[in-house]
Amino acid sequence: MKKLFLAFLLVVSFLSFGAIFKNSDPAELRYALTYESAKNWDKTIDDIIRKEAYIEDWYGEDGVIIYLRRSGIMKEKEFQFLMSLSKKNELEITPAEFNDFVDLVDKYRKKMPRTFSLKAENIKNPAGLAKMMVLEGSVATFSNPSSHIKLIADPGDWAELTALSKKRDFDKKDVKQLRKILNNILKKDTLFDREAWFNKEMSARVKQLDELNSGLGVGKRERNNINAKALYVAYPEFLSRLDHWGK
Repeated sequence: MKKLFLAFLLVVSFLSFGAIFKNSDPAELRYALTYESAKNWDKTIDDIIRKEAYIEDWYGEDGVIIYLRRSGIMKEKEFQFLMSLSKKNELEITPAEFNDFVDLVDKYRKKMPRTFSLKAENIKNPAGLAKMMVLEGSVATFSNPSSHIKLIADPGDWAELTALSKKRDFDKKDVKQLRKILNNILKKDTLFDREAWFNKEMSARVKQLDELNSGLGVGKRERNNINAKALYVAYPEFLSRLDHWGK
């Protein structure tokens, strides 16, 4: 009977510990969030998202909080709640408010990872982009992003791009066709080429692309991120900033 009672206590203890662990928030455990973290919510969220972002283009140069609000990930009601925390002393923040804060941190962490897709509105000058890609693609003296894309693109896509480049003005159908071609190019595992992109510009962002491209653990999302950034870096005057692309 005594052994049975001890066994029962062990089971109860295990279940209690399991419940505590299950209900503990991952963000709270990983980042040791405190009531001070809740009061300084903007810095806390900004620091966490920046640490977890594969590339800074997940949120863009406007910053984490502005991106979260602009994208609708952070609702207005949530923003007002977070603002209320910053107006309180740490001791005035209740356990319920702290838990709500932690839940929001996890929500934003889960919604931030991005798989970029090019939308029609992301192409600022469709006719100019098509012409530039085909013109640069014909350069044989040195490798550049367009000449490399010409090598890896499906022949049918490049033929369509060449036909589009001869048009002076684009209608909605032409833009849709160009967008389809570019999104097909984005799926290529060999889109980024260090020589071609360094010939385009010697910069920190190309160095970052080179390091990411040659790194270990490049999965489907990481490949998409590298390729999207590579395409934007190749044609920044024709494409909108990466953080404005579709998710």
